[in-house]
Amino acid sequence: MNTGSRTTVTDYKAAWATPFDLCTVNTATGTPSAAENAAGAASGGTSRDTAKYLYALCATTAGHYFEGAVSAPQAKEIAAALTLCPDHPKRNVLEASAAAGGALDADRANGKLVYTGKYLVGKDVVPGSWQSQGEKVENCYWEISDGQGNIMANNFISVAPQFTITIPANAAGFTVEGCGFRWIAG
Repeated sequence: MNTGSRTTVTDYKAAWATPFDLCTVNTATGTPSAAENAAGAASGGTSRDTAKYLYALCATTAGHYFEGAVSAPQAKEIAAALTLCPDHPKRNVLEASAAAGGALDADRANGKLVYTGKYLVGKDVVPGSWQSQGEKVENCYWEISDGQGNIMANNFISVAPQFTITIPANAAGFTVEGCGFRWIAG
């Protein structure tokens, strides 16, 4: 049923005919099944109603979860939701978003993805070629320094397309403000 800008569906599969980028479950009735409880726990949810949020994701076919990398908690939500709707028409897109998010988290943990902050080369970040994040970079400052804190290379980018910098092995510090960089080669 369509009520102005809202559409009401009673089965998440019925929502697949329209590219919803947001779905809100207003009511959940009955007692959650064992599968719903397991999915809720796997998602990291702590509420008895967690499954209804996962079903909302099951009904969604557009938006943030379908546009690239998601966070680690969102990746858990995707995996849990897909146990409830394994036949989701965009399952492969959701799984790719979750995998891309996992890769970003792994890169961050391994010193290969950074955002605003000050990093020690060889401890927090690895030397090599780094690519700015996003197709368009705005208000970004980066700086590479030596062991005495002297600037080896730096720049402030007001606006530019994606670009690459190189952190040499003899650098000691890497400072980033207003943007992010991902390591692409050693």
